[in-house]
Amino acid sequence: MPNGLTIADIQQAFFEYRANFKEPIADLWYGAKQGEIIKRLLTTLSPWHVGLENITWNHAAKNASEIQLTIEVRSLLARIQLGLGGLTMSVLNPDWSRAPQYVSLFQTGLDELRASTGQELRLQQTTLGFHVKPGKEPFRDILAGFVNAKSLGGEDAAMFGVSVYHNDHSFVIDGSALFPGNVFIKLLRNFVPEKRFEEMAKVLHADEENVLEKIGLKLQ
Repeated sequence: MPNGLTIADIQQAFFEYRANFKEPIADLWYGAKQGEIIKRLLTTLSPWHVGLENITWNHAAKNASEIQLTIEVRSLLARIQLGLGGLTMSVLNPDWSRAPQYVSLFQTGLDELRASTGQELRLQQTTLGFHVKPGKEPFRDILAGFVNAKSLGGEDAAMFGVSVYHNDHSFVIDGSALFPGNVFIKLLRNFVPEKRFEEMAKVLHADEENVLEKIGLKLQ
């Protein structure tokens, strides 16, 4: 199949990174040190033109888990969010051609947050999701090869879905709810706390290539 692969036409995508701290940073939050963290972040993220207008604070948090500082990096459609228990970084419609920029931003932000909070990470997790158009063959026909439609009573099913789970990663291929005839793919992977973004990006790129190949597609 690799020789007959079609370049994937991705309709909509998102990337999300989550990291949990070993211990909540409640002592910093309620010790009135939020301003110090914000000041350091503004300095560190200045190359990405982050200013006070890009920082918001969740004043309507219903509980401690909802307390959150959000930093918008508009030039990359990216966001960094800091909470008591960890942090989240995300990108809307990520493009692999801009991967070095995402890696630089997120690693810089993560290093600063670890330094300013004094916290080590317990776990890192990435999620990459996207809708994609079919190539030369309808997705329904391709996915039918991964399931026993007869035993499932689904010979006339409009679409099939598959999911595969390993100890540290998983992927799901399912019918898209937004784009008829497309599929939605979700790739999830856990990383050890020491893994850096440059290394994670290489693994995620290989993961995406591997799953796309299964449905007759490839990255550019």
